[in-house]
Amino acid sequence: MKILLTIVLLLVFGCTNQKEPSYEYLTEKIFFPSKNILGFENIFDEGLDSQEDIEVFGIMHFPDNYDSSKKYPLVVASHGSYNWRSHHLLYLEQMRKANFIVFAMHPFDSRNVKSTVGNQINLTSETVIYDMAMSLNLLWDDDRIDNRKIYSAGWSLGGTASLFNAWLPLQEALNKPGASFAGYLMWYPGCLALPDLNLWDDDLMQIYIGEEDNWTPPQPCKELVTQINAEGGNAFIELYPNSFHSFDGPLPLRLIPDAYSWANCKLKLNAETKKVYDPDNVFLDFSDPKLRRQAYESCAVKGEVMAGASPEYKNAAYEHLASLLPKLN
Repeated sequence: MKILLTIVLLLVFGCTNQKEPSYEYLTEKIFFPSKNILGFENIFDEGLDSQEDIEVFGIMHFPDNYDSSKKYPLVVASHGSYNWRSHHLLYLEQMRKANFIVFAMHPFDSRNVKSTVGNQINLTSETVIYDMAMSLNLLWDDDRIDNRKIYSAGWSLGGTASLFNAWLPLQEALNKPGASFAGYLMWYPGCLALPDLNLWDDDLMQIYIGEEDNWTPPQPCKELVTQINAEGGNAFIELYPNSFHSFDGPLPLRLIPDAYSWANCKLKLNAETKKVYDPDNVFLDFSDPKLRRQAYESCAVKGEVMAGASPEYKNAAYEHLASLLPKLN
């Protein structure tokens, strides 16, 4: 049954240019305004007005036996650099079966992007960060949603979006008054270019990552969890030994030749200017496409990234989430 469900969901999420799929449960496709963002500083203030407007969409997936007279907890979720994949969809179904409404963002399909692997400029991380904040604002006052229990979730690129939505200055800039996620679920996020101002949401932050991940290295995530908890936060990290990026994925461990390894990058985010910088190279510029690629290649390396399923820990995060979801509902 689970195999059949996976095949169905793959067809559903993979057919963006075909007839709208049908579901065996209630869904709703929702369009909302967003932007294409180039340069983290352009999420803020007048920089935001200069960024391209675009309409994007997500799909709301309702629990079985949905009751319109009740309010439900919500998970806003976003995929990684390869778009929605089968292992992501199993988690979404797990959340839906746990009586959550799931709002699956479609940042790639909305923009006709297939992948950002080895590119990272055709759709930027700050764009997905912004989409996620706009998703929160979109659904905050929805009568079907218990807005005390709206959680963000994401894998890799989507995990990075979830992480930065927990940074308080970004919340203050983008969120509706009083709006905030109640927690953050992240699978192998990029804990990269972190702010030099340690102001984070004190709600739950849960990270799942392999100890050998050299696509989005775990060490900065470990250090961030320690910093957040030292300030009274509520951050946790599950580290899986001998496991790489997509340790929970459907494919065996293999080389991803076009992917950037960020293991040697020491990028930071200036909390005042909101610009990404390298302490060792002040001339880098992330708001210009050509210079941004040069900035990546100054520290990131192709041809070294390994990714794929861990024989021992493939199901570990799924099982951990199964014990966590009842506490969030």
